[in-house]
Amino acid sequence: MRLHPERLWIGALLALVVAVPVAHGQDGDGASAPPPVELVADRAEVDEAEGISVYRGDVVLTRGALRITGDVMRVFSNGAGELEQVTVDGTPATYRETVADAAPRRAEAPRMEYFVAGPERLILKQGGRLWQGDNTVTGRTVTHYPETARTVAESGADDDERVNVSVNPATD
Repeated sequence: MRLHPERLWIGALLALVVAVPVAHGQDGDGASAPPPVELVADRAEVDEAEGISVYRGDVVLTRGALRITGDVMRVFSNGAGELEQVTVDGTPATYRETVADAAPRRAEAPRMEYFVAGPERLILKQGGRLWQGDNTVTGRTVTHYPETARTVAESGADDDERVNVSVNPATD
């Protein structure tokens, strides 16, 4: 088995990014540290000075109960190295969040943007679908706020891109 120096270099860069703390969930005194961010991809380009990393090829980002996948992912961090935003393009890009005492929350769209704070939100672009159990929301743009369980869906320019919401009553 031949070792590829470029893969070792990428592995070292990925190890640095995995250690990056996430701003969400930290107290002012840093008492409750958030779970680490883990990224896996075929290729990575990390620019620490600019706070931007670009990952390509079967990209998977996990952080605790959160998992985002896609073909190309851009990860933005602030000057302290804390995760601020993730943009992902895919066929489709996917989002999954495990929710306590409920079905997992899932989403898919050709393009997604995830913001850690200000407030935390997931924006599905170019036609997205968000669902949890049998409940589904689709629209040209769907914005979901996990902390408040609030979702805003917008239609497109033509009748084929109208918002569609399907809510099924809970069964015991």
